Amino acid sequence: MNTPQDELKIILAAINNRDEKKFSAHVDLKTLMDIAYDESTNVLANNCSKFHELYPKDLFFKFGSRILRLYNEKFRGVHLGLINKVIAAYFDGSFKDAKTFSSTPIKFLAAELDKLLKAVRADFGEEKISGDKATLAVKMVGDASGYGRMIDTLNFVLEFNKRGDEWRLNKIKNVEELVPPILDIAERYWPASWDLGIKI
Repeated sequence: MNTPQDELKIILAAINNRDEKKFSAHVDLKTLMDIAYDESTNVLANNCSKFHELYPKDLFFKFGSRILRLYNEKFRGVHLGLINKVIAAYFDGSFKDAKTFSSTPIKFLAAELDKLLKAVRADFGEEKISGDKATLAVKMVGDASGYGRMIDTLNFVLEFNKRGDEWRLNKIKNVEELVPPILDIAERYWPASWDLGIKI
């Protein structure tokens, strides 16, 4: 029987090979994204004042936690739909036709994803198995490229559920820990070069 670490190696190979069928067979993507979106919203709302002080030009944090929650709830389907479209464009290879964010936003974001994936490696850490659940610590480490330096180091804790004789990835356990550094990356690097006024 595979361990969660074995399972993650299969998932990473599927991502690198853009094998969407194999990826979907080993990742409960809908559950993972639903939970991550809701938990991220909670972290952003609970720390809205702090993030507004850090990023005063970002209007997302200007109007307080209540408005932030209402906004994310209203546009939940749009946001998750965007993520799904970007993932699809990555797997089908259409990101190779990307131009600017304004002209081909989905492909542009998928091309950014491709660059990020090529600039990081995964170092596996502690694995814990308890009944039908397991967790695996994974450190994503950037290389010496611009994208690698941007990512630097991100520490994930992934949760797997047992399905028969296999483990299936279904959750990021440490969303609260990941939101601040990922938000900082987004605030410092991407808005400076993207036309974010264009609606997707």
